[in-house]
Amino acid sequence: MTPSLPDSPLVVCDLDGTLLRSGGTLSDYSRTTLQALTAAGVALTVATARSLPAITALLAGVEFPLPVIELGGSYLSDAATGRHVSRHSLDRATAAKLVAAVLAAGLEPALTTWDGRTDRLHHGDLADEGAAWYVDEKRKYGDPRLRHSPDFGRVAREEDVALVRFAVRRDREPEALELLAGLGSAGTTVQSYPIGYLPGWVEFAVHSARADKGQAVLALRDRHALTGPVVACGDHLNDLPMFAVADRRVAPANAHPEILASATDVVGPNDEDGVARFLAREFLGT
Repeated sequence: MTPSLPDSPLVVCDLDGTLLRSGGTLSDYSRTTLQALTAAGVALTVATARSLPAITALLAGVEFPLPVIELGGSYLSDAATGRHVSRHSLDRATAAKLVAAVLAAGLEPALTTWDGRTDRLHHGDLADEGAAWYVDEKRKYGDPRLRHSPDFGRVAREEDVALVRFAVRRDREPEALELLAGLGSAGTTVQSYPIGYLPGWVEFAVHSARADKGQAVLALRDRHALTGPVVACGDHLNDLPMFAVADRRVAPANAHPEILASATDVVGPNDEDGVARFLAREFLGT
């Protein structure tokens, strides 16, 4: 890779619905384009709700010159070593209260944690389809974080919880929203979105209010003394904080209406590699 210049643009791309096609895969064209961009010295990284093991599996063959933004901004991590440059976790009292409420409602959470040495993803018996899909997807790429844990309460008390995740069928979405609103913690952010890969289900993610893609982009830029413009590419509501700090905001045609309204550039849909084709034109002249 050619080293990035401090005044070169910082390009940050979301994955699902943006770089990835609707089946959750990266096309050969997009993979080759990302490889060419980093080889040319473009300051490129990704910002995603996914974890580093997923990024590594989905984007195999792409080397990132900068840390990646994982778990929606909870971690800023070196892609080559897995070392976290920064971490934002829920405080343990909040995590324990949240987990207890989710379990009392008969829901099955998954907890993404740091135990002081390694990353972990704790799951239960996978009794509902939403929980089983979430873990099965990770088993397919050999996610080393997976742990079956019979005692979520202990995990929440003893480990740093970056993310509490659970899923409900669409008819239970209002109930889940009411549950989380009743907890009323000022230190958390709640995100919910339909699971595109599992029709009829809605995913909820609760993490620290300090963890969002926009704050992570600013931290990354400052840490590496990048002074050029920020080019953010995204498709869903959790990309709005990243759009808020960007000079150019690139949305594929399939993006959420609020993202499309905020975009400076609307490109082809994800299933036609719209974002990769835009980046190839802008930075590679192809």
